[in-house]
Formats: sequence, C-alpha cells, structure tokens
Amino acid sequence: MTDRTDTTSSGEGRGPQILVLLILTALLMAPCLWVWSLALNEYRQSSSWDWEINHRHKVQFEAVSAFVFGAPSAGAFLGWVVAGFRGKHLTTGAATGGCLGALGLVICGVVGFYWMLSHTTFDF
Repeated sequence: MTDRTDTTSSGEGRGPQILVLLILTALLMAPCLWVWSLALNEYRQSSSWDWEINHRHKVQFEAVSAFVFGAPSAGAFLGWVVAGFRGKHLTTGAATGGCLGALGLVICGVVGFYWMLSHTTFDF
C-alpha cells in the first residue's frame, strides 16, 4: 500500500490532469522560446572586429537561456519537492510546478514589456 493521501493506490486518473498541465506549459513556453530564438539569432551573427558587441550578445543569450529554461525547471523541481513533503503524487506536483514556473516567466515577460514601453520616449 502507499502512504499517499488519495484514494487510488496506482495513480489512476492522473494522466489527463498531467497531460493538460504539460500542454498548458508548452503553450506558455511558446512566446518564451520565440524570445530565446531571437537571442540565439543575435548571438550567431557575431561581428568579426567588435569583440565588445560579441561579448554583450553572448551574455544576453546566456541570461535569456537561464531564465527561459531555468524558471520552468526550478518550478518543476520545487513542485516535486513540495508534493513529496505534503505526501501527494510527485508527478502531479512536478507538472504543476513546471506550469506555474512557465506562467511566472510569461508574467515577468509581460511586465517587462510594459515597463519597456512605458519608459520609451519619442523625439521628433
């Protein structure tokens, strides 16, 4: 027997819930992966004479990569840990954590885009 708090011992019925969370995570990650591909494109088009711009593009690409892939991964890990401590199913906790990490990443992107637009000045 298991020491989990639900009534099903084999985890029956959790597949659709986990599948929905994974699909939602993939949909939330789509704009984030688009931004990552833009950063990758900037990194690949390096200049042959300006090492400062090349270094700046490399640092920006590393930062974008850390955020895009780190937030959902950290969310999945934290969801897995919290589910383990609470005595719930680990896969559901990891899927929920990954989805919340992707949602947080999208929210940070929207807030950052709004902040960027609100601080833009136009000179004619």
